[in-house]
Amino acid sequence: MRISLASQFGEGAWLAWLMSQEGHDVSAVVSEERYAEALKGMVTMMPGSEKYYPERYECVVFDATGMGEDADEAREKVPTIGDSSLADQLEEDRIFGLEFMQQCGLKVSPWEAFDNPADAIRLIKKTKKRYCFKPVGEQSDKSTTYVSCNAEDMLRYFDVLFRTAKVKDFILQEYVAGVEVSTEVYLNSTGFYALNGTVETKKFLNNELGPNTGCSGSLCWMMPRENALFQKGLKKCLGPLQEMGYVGPIDLNTICNAEGVWALEFTPRFGYDATALLTRMLPIGFGDFLFAIASEQIPPDLTSRHPFCASVRLSIPPYPTDNLPDKFYRSGVPIEGLTEKDLDKFYVYDVRKRGESDELETAGLCGWIGSPLATGETPGAAFDDAYEMLKHVRVPNGQYRTDVCEAACKRYWVLREQGLLK
Repeated sequence: MRISLASQFGEGAWLAWLMSQEGHDVSAVVSEERYAEALKGMVTMMPGSEKYYPERYECVVFDATGMGEDADEAREKVPTIGDSSLADQLEEDRIFGLEFMQQCGLKVSPWEAFDNPADAIRLIKKTKKRYCFKPVGEQSDKSTTYVSCNAEDMLRYFDVLFRTAKVKDFILQEYVAGVEVSTEVYLNSTGFYALNGTVETKKFLNNELGPNTGCSGSLCWMMPRENALFQKGLKKCLGPLQEMGYVGPIDLNTICNAEGVWALEFTPRFGYDATALLTRMLPIGFGDFLFAIASEQIPPDLTSRHPFCASVRLSIPPYPTDNLPDKFYRSGVPIEGLTEKDLDKFYVYDVRKRGESDELETAGLCGWIGSPLATGETPGAAFDDAYEMLKHVRVPNGQYRTDVCEAACKRYWVLREQGLLK
């Protein structure tokens, strides 16, 4: 099957590589030229104009949101998955997303939208409550998302944030204590498929210190089609999404506690590392699976090949700092102990081949090299394998958390004890 991967920043280049290993004819189009270095020498890159000819392919895959209009146009001509105008709206317009959650009957913590920090400061001082800060808008800087320790902490954060970042619209949402977990399905008009759960550790440093990276490591597993977490959360959204014509992956991030399952936000796209972890559990090729969803088919039996899959992110400085001048991002840093033949079990991003050799090096994109995708009969066994794989990868100034196993497993077992995974 001829597949085109459409991308702005190349996050899905590894997915293109994987589908090519499955026997598909895959090429990638990365519109931001610098990021076309991702997996260079291992993935076929096409000129940017190629993305406007989806009819040349049997399936088009968009690796992230932000290209919804292009995805809508491609969908009129060929089975397409990974983005849409609706997906863009669900991810970028947090107000729309929260209102949609409430309309679906989900529990949502009280929130308020602002376009003036002075108004938000007055609310914080008046209520003295603990809040979460979330930016709103097209391609908003998600790195500014912040969970405060208390009201005074949020006021200090505001003092720093609005001196250093350009944030216009944002939300303050009351903090809810509990276990954070994501639930995901792949949805089309025929039903929902590949129901899976993911527990992510998001802080950069051990003991949940440092900046929020989005993911420093994850635990993923496929769930039975009926379980309490799914019933109280994402399942309530599926009918309305189908009525709106949604096709593709949809993830709901939640907080679980004694009061119930609280909805936080949607991820209506591939997740990194979560999607790579899922590929190791699916019993069919990822390209065939995506085509079945995109073409409104019912995929074959999706019994998981492994009970659990775990990842730990490996990076080099200046990651996780972003938006620095290009000179701060080092290309050509040698990566030893990892070759292309290992990549079916190791997701990579800031990686390319060194010239015509089989050796790998950094591509100078951001410093996030990648993550082992380790399977196991238990969460602990999966993480043991992930850390064993990392021992064999040698890169100057390599950095990763050493406590992802403890952090993720603790949350998973709390969910089990609460009966939410039955």
